Amino acid sequence: MYLITGATSRTGNQIARRLLAAGQSVRVIGRSAERLQALADLGAEVVVAEPADAVALTQAFRGVKAAWIMLQPNYIIDSPDFRAFQDSVTGALSAALLQSSVTHAVVLSSWGADLPSGNGPVAGLHALERRLAAHSNLNVLNLRAGYFMENTLSFADSILAEQTVLSPFDPKVRMPLVAIEDIVEAAVEHLLQLDFSGQQALELQGHEDLCLGEATRRIGQLIGRPDLAFRQISEQAFVDGLLAAGASTSIVGLMCEVVTAINGGLIRARQPRSSKTTGTVRYEDFARQSLLPRLNGLQV
Repeated sequence: MYLITGATSRTGNQIARRLLAAGQSVRVIGRSAERLQALADLGAEVVVAEPADAVALTQAFRGVKAAWIMLQPNYIIDSPDFRAFQDSVTGALSAALLQSSVTHAVVLSSWGADLPSGNGPVAGLHALERRLAAHSNLNVLNLRAGYFMENTLSFADSILAEQTVLSPFDPKVRMPLVAIEDIVEAAVEHLLQLDFSGQQALELQGHEDLCLGEATRRIGQLIGRPDLAFRQISEQAFVDGLLAAGASTSIVGLMCEVVTAINGGLIRARQPRSSKTTGTVRYEDFARQSLLPRLNGLQV
């Protein structure tokens, strides 16, 4: 039996579907039975539970041999103390695993999770990794995903409004851009093979390291606007935008910290690029499939 936490998330949902398609027994956890119904229709066993409910999670983990672990939700814009929320979910997961029969766990972590602080919400994933490492009988593979390509879907708003990509990130800083598709592929492979032991970390660096200035150039080529510009906004403008969207001071602080850490190179890929760390999804293919439909025919 496999257990998938965060089963209504983009990663968890796809992993559950892939395991079911492979003929595996799958139990899924989420906060909404309605949103889990599609997985139930495919044969998944459904458990409705809050992510920090240790009692419910303990019951859900019974009879499970391997699990997909993630902190979900991964972003609560108005959370008064998001790090405390992360730690509460980590504590519940840890307590449930301690009383379970789970022998292997694949964990959604992040680049920068090697750092205990100075990395925004990624510090919560560092804490998760450390907490699970204390389970001597649990084999853990931490998938440290790079910067999600899906984050660049937000570029559509400023492209449509100002014909410019607006972002607080330095356009010259290269990032390991990775698609959810590549994360799912790695997770399913290792969950099916259970080919890891002890405590391991694997960075998922995507197809290539790419700066957002170059990503903007490729978007411009796709829409027939080679002059599409990238403008790095100030931290204050970034803060103002977050506050206008309803972000709490906790979220604002964490988001500013992660931007500073990436721009300054504190958060960076640590593992040498290899066939194991490199994904197959090219950014231009991702943008063509996922970003262009949001541009409402802007391409010429």
